[in-house]
Amino acid sequence: MIKAQTAFTTELDDPAAAAEEILSQIDLSALLKNNVGIITFYQDAHETGVLEAVAKALPFDTVGCSVASGGNEREFGHEQLSVAVLSSDDVKFSTAASGEITPENAEAEARACYRDARSRLDGEPSLLLVFGPISKVIAGDRYTRALNDESGGVPMFGTLSNAGVVYEDARVAYNGKARELMVTLVLMSGDVKPRFYTRAISDSSITRRGAFVTESDGYILKKVNGLTVRDYLLGIGVPTSTAGSTASLPILIDYKDGTKPTAYSMYGDTERGMLVGGLVPVGAEIAFAVVDYRSVIDTAEDALEMIRAELDASSASAVFIIPCLSRFLTLGHMADDEMKKTAEVLGRRVPYLFLYSGGEICPVSDADGRFINRFHNMTYTAMALN
Repeated sequence: MIKAQTAFTTELDDPAAAAEEILSQIDLSALLKNNVGIITFYQDAHETGVLEAVAKALPFDTVGCSVASGGNEREFGHEQLSVAVLSSDDVKFSTAASGEITPENAEAEARACYRDARSRLDGEPSLLLVFGPISKVIAGDRYTRALNDESGGVPMFGTLSNAGVVYEDARVAYNGKARELMVTLVLMSGDVKPRFYTRAISDSSITRRGAFVTESDGYILKKVNGLTVRDYLLGIGVPTSTAGSTASLPILIDYKDGTKPTAYSMYGDTERGMLVGGLVPVGAEIAFAVVDYRSVIDTAEDALEMIRAELDASSASAVFIIPCLSRFLTLGHMADDEMKKTAEVLGRRVPYLFLYSGGEICPVSDADGRFINRFHNMTYTAMALN
C-alpha cells in the first residue's frame, strides 16, 4: 500500500519561509518505512533557492521538474511549488539522475540512469516515474523508447519539463538541484497497481482522415499519400507555416497495433519534412485535427469522469494528472479552466498532483489489455495509485 501527502506554496522568494510552509503541511511523523517526494515548481523557485531549501527540508529523495502551472487538491496556480510525498512499508523506491543529455547520448543516458536506479532497488520493478527535459532538438519519445527497452516494458508515467514557451528556462530537478538537460527517475517495486487514463482529441475536432504515411525517417514525416507533407497540407487547406508553432497542428497517429490513435504535434518544417512528436512509421494512418477551448475542456471532463468512477468503485491513495502544455496555451486567457475543472470534479477526495507537461509519458492498452508505453502530445493523462 502507498499513502500520499501533498503540500503547496506560492512563496518563491524566501527559501526558509517556503520550506517552513511546506513542512507545516506534511506530517513527518506519519511517514512509513520508504518515502519519495515529487516536486513541481515555477521556474523562479530554483533561481531563488526555494527549490533547494524545500528539498533539503524533506528527509528523503526528491525528483521533479519546472512547470508553467500546476498544484494539487489544496490549491493551484502559476507561480507555485507543489510537493507530493509517497510513503509505504512494502513498496520500495529508488531514484536516480542522468548525466548531461545531448542529441547524441539521449538514449544512452536514459538507459544508464535506469540501470543506476535499478541497482539499488530491492525486488522486481513494477512502475517507473520519469521526468525528462524538453528540447527543440531531442524528441521526448526517445527517452520513452530507450527506458522501455532497458526495463523490458515496465509501465512508466511521467513528463517533460516546461516553463511556458521558452524551452531554455525549463529545468529537471533531483534532490533540490535543477538542470536544463537531464533525466530523473523513480523506480518502484512491490505491490503497485497503477491505473492509467488518457484522453486527447475528441472526434468532433478531427477535420481530415484517410491520410497514410508513405515516406518517413524516424520522427520526420516526409510524404503523406505519396505527396510531400507541404503539398498534402496545402491540398487540404492548411498553411505549412501553421506547423511551426506549438500545438498549432495536432494529429492522431494510428500505429495499427491494437491501441487507440496517439496524439502528437507537428513541431516545425525541416528541409527533410515535418518534425513530429512521435515516430511516424510508413503505413501508419494520420488524422488531422483542430483543437480549441471546448475540445480541451470536453476531453478533460471525459478523463475526469473515468477517474471519478474509478475512485467511487475502488480505493486510490494518490492521483497524478499531467495534461499537455499545449492544452494550457490553447485555453488562452482562461488558462486556469482545466485546473478548475479538475478541482471541481475531484475535490479533496484523494491527494493529487496536477502539472502541465512538455510531453506526456503514459501507457496505453492494446486489444489484449497489455500496457504499451507511449509518448503523447495534446493529451490529458492521469495515473491512480493504490
